[in-house]
Amino acid sequence: MDFRSEYERIKSTVDDALASVVPKDAPVALRDGMEYALLGGGKRLRPVLYLAVLASCGARPSADDMKAACALECVHAYSLVHDDLPAMDNDDYRRGRPTVHRKFGEATAVLAGDALLTLAFGLIAEASCRDAKFARISALLADNAGACGMVGGQAMEFEGKVADADRLRRITALKTGKLIEAAVVGGAISAGADTGPWKEYAGVFGAAFQLCDDLLDSDSGETSLVGALGREAAKRELDSLVGEAAALLKKTGGDTAFLEELTKAFLLRNTDGI
Repeated sequence: MDFRSEYERIKSTVDDALASVVPKDAPVALRDGMEYALLGGGKRLRPVLYLAVLASCGARPSADDMKAACALECVHAYSLVHDDLPAMDNDDYRRGRPTVHRKFGEATAVLAGDALLTLAFGLIAEASCRDAKFARISALLADNAGACGMVGGQAMEFEGKVADADRLRRITALKTGKLIEAAVVGGAISAGADTGPWKEYAGVFGAAFQLCDDLLDSDSGETSLVGALGREAAKRELDSLVGEAAALLKKTGGDTAFLEELTKAFLLRNTDGI
């Protein structure tokens, strides 16, 4: 298996599916903001993880699985739109382009994010009408993206408390890790597999993914785990997490060849990035 070709194949499948999910009859400015946020590039990590876990467990993706995969990307896109807002991180650029609020204005950015989140659960609701397992995936996504998950992690960043290493790991586990967990465990649910080993893998993958991001971010300072630990200690922790993720994959019992390569590619992006 050529990892790069397989990754691009899955990503292209996701891109094709995403191209048709934004309602064409939405108000023009809102639709443009949604499509700008959703279709403007990105690695599609979360839907790729969902589909890769499904395949690892020996299942083939259905049309409803593609809806679930698209829902994950919609939630991720909404979170980035809102995270970039002046009231949050106040970022002017993302992926080399003006952020949504810089391109379309703050009001449209807020509404585009709201609409993407609503769209995500509409997609899974459609699937749930045909197969109850997607109701489980919907509940998982709601929990992991909400107040006790991704949004909770974002809220913790603004509490003004001292950002020691343990607290920063907790923020990462919520803000970054929980949506990755929803993708990985969601794929296992759809395949009818034991979710326990996959949840363990997802937790370690999420921690390593954020730590790798922080190491690559030249502006990463005291508010990141790299700032709290120092670069060399952070590199050692990343190496340990990558090894742990690889070991946990073997416990899942699936055909994990693609996921093993994906884990290395995404968690060691400083040497062989995607």
